[in-house]
Amino acid sequence: MEDLNREKIFDVAVIGAGPAGTSAAITAAREGFAVALLESRTFPRHKVCGEFISGEALPILRSLIANEELLDHAPRIETARVFLDDRIVTLAVEPAAASLSRYALDQSLWEAAIAEGVCVRDRVRVTAVHRNESAFSISSERARIHARAVINASGRWSNLSRINGLHGNSSIGLKQHFHEGSSSLSCDLYFFPGGYCGVQALGNGTTNVAAMVRTDVARSLPEVFAQNQHLVARARSWHPAGEAVATSPLTFGPPRTSDAGTALAGDAAAFIDPFAGDGISMALHSGRLAALSLAPYLRGESSLEAVLRNYDRGYKDLLQPALKTAARLRLLLRLPKTLRLTALSLLQWAPLGRLAVRQTRVRMVA
Repeated sequence: MEDLNREKIFDVAVIGAGPAGTSAAITAAREGFAVALLESRTFPRHKVCGEFISGEALPILRSLIANEELLDHAPRIETARVFLDDRIVTLAVEPAAASLSRYALDQSLWEAAIAEGVCVRDRVRVTAVHRNESAFSISSERARIHARAVINASGRWSNLSRINGLHGNSSIGLKQHFHEGSSSLSCDLYFFPGGYCGVQALGNGTTNVAAMVRTDVARSLPEVFAQNQHLVARARSWHPAGEAVATSPLTFGPPRTSDAGTALAGDAAAFIDPFAGDGISMALHSGRLAALSLAPYLRGESSLEAVLRNYDRGYKDLLQPALKTAARLRLLLRLPKTLRLTALSLLQWAPLGRLAVRQTRVRMVA
């Protein structure tokens, strides 16, 4: 790994080492560019995440990591159960998704970036990015580096973000692993007014529990459990397998693919409803697309402004359909109870249920 303190101009600096950032860094390195990957905190670490990797994301993930056994041994999720208004609807998940802890996923992608020759550093909190005539200056509390292009994958609410979410009651994300004696290999979504809680087995008797909830409804997982009678009953047998983690605020806004000449990827560009189950896939695809889009500029074949426009078009073609479908489903959950029950009844028809799941997915795989 190269030293950040050397007077060197990297081709690409990637800020944020989540799935979007590592996907971008690995892709850029494979294109022959010198890449720096900067993460603000100790890495890897447990993060709020449903830990659901859609089947459509598995090909691109396999292309990025070297540890194929990690995916081979991950439990497969073939069904999703929706608990809403005292009804239970079972949906087929085709192709099957993988259940994998975010910690293990991030670790594997981080190691893959190192193997590709990326200069990786954690505990480097970027404080500012300035564009000069020929390069960007990236300032941190530990060093200053220079790069010809920057991909910001630092998340929607990092200190670098200038994205404004929608107004109204803000939501928080909560997550914790629990020991559960017996759990089905399904992704179970427990909805209630003001939020939802996703429960999914990780294997070896461990279950991931992740919730998104309005702060005026609940601020802790025990308070979340109390919102759904099915969840109350299930949670009685759980024993903590790790510390709870939280993130806030969670809000939604239109996609933004660039900011002051930097490309935005992952949650920094757009935040999809977590219940849709395609957040990791969107992160992987957007990071890869950002890196490939910048390549003509880095090779001297196009201007930075032109490649950022191309990235915006490619991003919207690839990812916006899933974002729009997820937003429609979010509106469906706000309908009066009688209309929600009608919608649930329709989803029980297998072809329509499969279509609803497919429409929340990124359709291109790599």
